[in-house]
Amino acid sequence: MLYEKVLDLGNVHFTDTSKYTHEQWLKLRTTGIGGSDAGAILGLNKYSTPLSVYLAKKDFASFEGNKATEWGNILEDPIRQKARADLGIEIETVPGMFCNKEHEFMNANFDGLVFVDGEKEIAGSVVSGLGGHEIKTSRTGEGFTNDEVPDSYYAQVQHYMAVTGLSWFVLTVFIFDQYEGRHYVIPRNDDFIAQLIDRETDFWENNVLADNAPSPTGNENELELVKSLPMAAEIELDGDCETMLDEKEVIDAQIKDLQAKSDAIKEQILMRMSAASNGENAEKATAIIGAWKVTYNTQTTKRVDTNAMKKAGIYEAYAKDSVSRVLRITKSKG
Repeated sequence: MLYEKVLDLGNVHFTDTSKYTHEQWLKLRTTGIGGSDAGAILGLNKYSTPLSVYLAKKDFASFEGNKATEWGNILEDPIRQKARADLGIEIETVPGMFCNKEHEFMNANFDGLVFVDGEKEIAGSVVSGLGGHEIKTSRTGEGFTNDEVPDSYYAQVQHYMAVTGLSWFVLTVFIFDQYEGRHYVIPRNDDFIAQLIDRETDFWENNVLADNAPSPTGNENELELVKSLPMAAEIELDGDCETMLDEKEVIDAQIKDLQAKSDAIKEQILMRMSAASNGENAEKATAIIGAWKVTYNTQTTKRVDTNAMKKAGIYEAYAKDSVSRVLRITKSKG
């Protein structure tokens, strides 16, 4: 088994998770920092933030997956089989999690291991010996170029190499919109890994272990996690929160003013487009202004007439409860 070759490197402990339940696996992930956390801690992941990772490690809230991650899991094995055929190498899955001996909070659970006897050229790079394999899916291929992968994925595989001591990884991505698979060889970057270890150590010791939440960033996905936190019925907050709300009031006023200015510009453009139309009234209007393209189209949308459904007595049969928590902030007058 190739994972035993990783153990022979002497850098890691290994936990066999092949018999773990999903709940046991999620609990294990809270005990350290994994590869998918690395990009968020470094500020390189637009979907996750240091605060998102902190909340997951403290078991307050975590990302439970979506359709994209569901299909990514379903397609993992077919993509692995295709990579074997494309690259002409054997790829073994890893039945558990590695944990670094020196930095025990750093763990690694990746998609596979490969071994090249001698030397082999893969995706324009010559590799040899033991390497890792990571599988991704992408709808549009955003961030994937001929020789680069998204920053968060680069940080992820560098984290895996930091944990295990491996010197290279193959990252395979399947891009849905292009019906295309691509392979990238990512070599170990010791300078990047040194910085990564410093940042992860600081995060683990000064945030997670110290129960000190990182500052919120305003990220939309982060906000949804924060809104899911438990709340008492009656809460007392200190004066710092009043200062923050005063600051928010000023910012909101600035946003409102800027939004009004933005809307006024749109109105001016529409008026000039109308003036240049000389009375013609098309369903689709297009204007090209230098690098800008402005379209003004007529579109039809269909909505359910809920009043008609209620009168017909069928509304309740088709209505579904949607539960959400709403934050409202008001200021007393006077």
